[in-house]
Amino acid sequence: MFAFGSIVLTRFPFTDLSSAKVRPARVISDHNDRRSDIVLAFMTSNTSAAIADALLLQPSSHNGLKVPTLVRFDKIATLEMQIVAGKIGDAEPAFLKAAAPIFFGVFGFGEP
Repeated sequence: MFAFGSIVLTRFPFTDLSSAKVRPARVISDHNDRRSDIVLAFMTSNTSAAIADALLLQPSSHNGLKVPTLVRFDKIATLEMQIVAGKIGDAEPAFLKAAAPIFFGVFGFGEP
């Protein structure tokens, strides 16, 4: 349904599970048409903090973002696909390539 690298709009839970906020998230699961859940990376427009496990994504017509946004690979969630409101765009291939070492590093796998 949503390809790896898609940017979607969804209710993303706070880490303490006290609430959730509608925000963009990046799809990090592949072949999600085989299951009812989808794995997503948190995205935030708060770009002022230096976060080691994040990568800045500049807005473009391809990705559908309106402002510079950090993709936080240290904040992921597995949600039911029906919670996703819809797709707003796709991350550019250059971004996906630059993101791979950060993503793999968060989980201790080293270089992809």
